[in-house]
Amino acid sequence: MIKIRAEYCPQNHKCPVIRVCPTGAITQKNFGAPEIDDGKCTLCCKCAKKCSVFVPVGCCDKGTDPRRW
Repeated sequence: MIKIRAEYCPQNHKCPVIRVCPTGAITQKNFGAPEIDDGKCTLCCKCAKKCSVFVPVGCCDKGTDPRRW
């Protein structure tokens, strides 16, 4: 599962990470925090590698800190 830490998201622009998701699992309403459709998410963790607002929780074998990848 990918958790979004909305409190760290600036929420003042279109989220650039939406384009990174290969399955279209990330959406955003207006300039709000992005949301992930767990049914579409394949846990590739590309979003977490691009932005620290996206945090993998118990799904990636590389740990939960994307800065270490």
